[in-house]
Amino acid sequence: MFLSVLLTGTPGRAQAPPELTVPVNDFADVIDASSETAMDALIRSLQRASGDVVVVAAVETIAPYADIREYAVEMFENRGRGIGQRGRDNGLLVVLAVRDRQVWIEVGYDLEEFIPDGFAGETSRQQMAPAFRRGDYGAGLLAGVTRIITRIAERRNVVLQDVPRDAISSAPEVGSAEALIAALFVLLLVLNALAARVHGRRRWGGPAGGWHSGVGPFGGGFGRGGFGGGFGGFGGGRSGGGGGGARW
Repeated sequence: MFLSVLLTGTPGRAQAPPELTVPVNDFADVIDASSETAMDALIRSLQRASGDVVVVAAVETIAPYADIREYAVEMFENRGRGIGQRGRDNGLLVVLAVRDRQVWIEVGYDLEEFIPDGFAGETSRQQMAPAFRRGDYGAGLLAGVTRIITRIAERRNVVLQDVPRDAISSAPEVGSAEALIAALFVLLLVLNALAARVHGRRRWGGPAGGWHSGVGPFGGGFGRGGFGGGFGGFGGGRSGGGGGGARW
């Protein structure tokens, strides 16, 4: 019995969530490649600009956990390699539980002033849940991550390089003309990323071309953005206990 406890851990303790290793962790295999590519580029751009870290995880279920908030806090800690920087606690986690029909945004201490509980809940309900109801999990997560990263970049007063400014809309209403325009530009972003991976190019259009606004949180040309490369976003950051979510 004693040996069993040593091997399995404390009796009754829920199994730890899967380990996070990359910006977008699709344990449920529900995120389409285009949405994953776009989120990866956005997340890495924010990290380069401000040091803040956003991580996405899709799981089949939070079971045997009964509360998605408890699950998100445990996943955020990531077996001692928490999201964001130790001491700065500048990480954020978006968790989608497909079979439980829930999503939760868990926020690190340093980002709570930018992503308060109300903003997290509104983003979950208005930007993500409508797409989840249609089974379009990648699009829903991309919409939520886009709004979150836009907010952080604006509040940090940083410009995100390698992301087309017009590819991002500040949380347009679902089904609106703005949402359609944003979706078209995100499609261009993804196609450019895929082309860069194939041809090994860093920028679209060369020195005289490319996307460049120099205004607002997004500027510069879009390249590979490190997709699939090393990711140093797990530095021991802690969650702040705040956040928000939705059911659908």
